[in-house]
Amino acid sequence: MIAMDACHTKNKKYPTLLFLATTVDGNNNILVLVYGIAPVEDRETWCWFVGNLKHAIHGLASSNVLIVSNRQNAVADELPNNEHVHCTFHLRMNLKRHFGAQVSQYFHRLIYVETKDIFEDALKDLEERFPNGKEVVQYINGIDRTKFARYAMKLPRYGRVTSNSVECMNGAFLKLRVYAARRLIFEVWTYMMRKFYKRRVAAETSVELLTKYAKDRLSEFEREFGRYVTCNSDQNVALVQTNGGVEQFVVNRLPRLFCTCFEPQEMLWPCIHVMSWCRSKREDYLQFVDRIYFQKSLAACYSQNIPPITEHDLKVSITYRAPEPAIRRGRARMVRIPNGGGRGRRRTEYSYPVRDEPRFIPSQGPRSAPQTEAGVGTSTRVAEEGAGPSTQAAKGKGTRRYDVCREVGHRRDTCPVRKQTEALRAQYFQEN
Repeated sequence: MIAMDACHTKNKKYPTLLFLATTVDGNNNILVLVYGIAPVEDRETWCWFVGNLKHAIHGLASSNVLIVSNRQNAVADELPNNEHVHCTFHLRMNLKRHFGAQVSQYFHRLIYVETKDIFEDALKDLEERFPNGKEVVQYINGIDRTKFARYAMKLPRYGRVTSNSVECMNGAFLKLRVYAARRLIFEVWTYMMRKFYKRRVAAETSVELLTKYAKDRLSEFEREFGRYVTCNSDQNVALVQTNGGVEQFVVNRLPRLFCTCFEPQEMLWPCIHVMSWCRSKREDYLQFVDRIYFQKSLAACYSQNIPPITEHDLKVSITYRAPEPAIRRGRARMVRIPNGGGRGRRRTEYSYPVRDEPRFIPSQGPRSAPQTEAGVGTSTRVAEEGAGPSTQAAKGKGTRRYDVCREVGHRRDTCPVRKQTEALRAQYFQEN
């Protein structure tokens, strides 16, 4: 199963999109197969991305490979032989936008129903429960059920009904997405190189037969399958139920392993009911575990090394146009920068870099350093009172200096120097 999606980068000067194609290994770890950067998301870009994906992965265009996307028609056109399904999260968001949150929550239960009859009954209940039920049912019927319904899917999805594996990698690359395109390619490459090496070492040094993810899950089944009773019909079919008969499930292993709980079909490992049936027949349930959950397959997945590269190794291609720099509309916003005293100077956000650490700006310190008895300025007071804007802002408004007398705590109506100056000015105008 391969999930595809795109996300916006965080570079404000050169905005681009990061395209990802991910899958999941036998230990439930997300693996990035291919990534690319493009200025826009349109049909041509998706065709370019999927074309490179087919070139990188041999045997991708096969009916045994499941593709999960946000209903991208370009992906379906480039891979016509593959089985395509929709991301159910985006379907839920569409229902929430058109019909409300309660309809979206009810649709979430429709995804996991086991049979077609239960699905039809749930649609009838939905139509009767909501005032706009007929419109909702008509909208759902317009979507192919093999694209989202669990009972109608032809290939296993390993418990994943969305493309959230791509969203998880978007979160992992959050700090890297602030870089421009060339640096972003290098950082993602280095990130995946570290992950490959770490997972390869863990897989090669492990002495377990199964991966940790499969072993933990099957161990939970082993602790609980004793409460089930098996009634065999023949060598391949059986009824598994609890002692009171409250829960009943049918198990059949021909032509392939099947259980009415749908976990063997979905995860490709034996469920708790299959394990109970295997115990009654004294058979090993490991024969029904898919090979992707074995430690050897996990080691083979990461057997290839990702060679290290440097940023200078990335060649500049003149065949692709660089992304256009973003131009902010309207007037440039002004940022008030508090200084050591007086009126705050106003600069544009483009000419003043924002920094987190406090800085000492000599031009914003006191006009003259205080003198000691020996006539030497005290550097301690200069460092404390003449600190930069970040330090002054951290101390609060009480440390702001008045621009006339340069004293802390003075204001227009309480400054004695200002009052004396105004009195002298008034006397001067009266005499002249």
